[in-house]
Amino acid sequence: MKNILVGFLAFVVVGSGVSVSFAGPYISGNLGAVIVNDSDLDDGVDTGEFSYDTGFGFVAALGTSLQNDIRVEAELGYRNNDLDEIKVDGFGSGDIDGDVTTTSLMGNGYYDFSTTGSFSPYIGAGVGYANVEGDLDDFGDEDDNVFAYQFILGGSFASSETLSVDLQYRYFATEDPDFDGLDSEYQSHNIMIGLRNSF
Repeated sequence: MKNILVGFLAFVVVGSGVSVSFAGPYISGNLGAVIVNDSDLDDGVDTGEFSYDTGFGFVAALGTSLQNDIRVEAELGYRNNDLDEIKVDGFGSGDIDGDVTTTSLMGNGYYDFSTTGSFSPYIGAGVGYANVEGDLDDFGDEDDNVFAYQFILGGSFASSETLSVDLQYRYFATEDPDFDGLDSEYQSHNIMIGLRNSF
């Protein structure tokens, strides 16, 4: 972790006098922590709640900068969180082994706020589809393909004429997945860091 922070600070210092107005196509990659909200569950008979440990995720995108500070991109994402606990109404709670994984394909749009320095904040949003897979060690695994959406708040630090470091917060959620009759939810908070290289 210390090496990551040192490298990040080095990028910021190096990029202190570099403009962040990149134009044309780019590729990007971001990774970081994924915090999944507790999710309600309902199998038609019993109701309850799943809770999750903090997990990890990464996203990779191919995009292009347009006029008026607009960017658009196609993004592939992966997120994984271990299950922590299950609560069943009327029966109590207990630990549970397993995990939940999402693989997503999103179309995103961004607005970059113009600045004269090396730092440029931006906002974004995206829609697409995700495969949400729940794997419970004692019950097997089920998955569902569902609509997905996200909201993004971030900032870029330019380190050269083409390369920037991104810091992002993402709210990523999906339509409620159905695991063979068990309805659940997926809503997550993502804190990510990565690189964006323009051509």
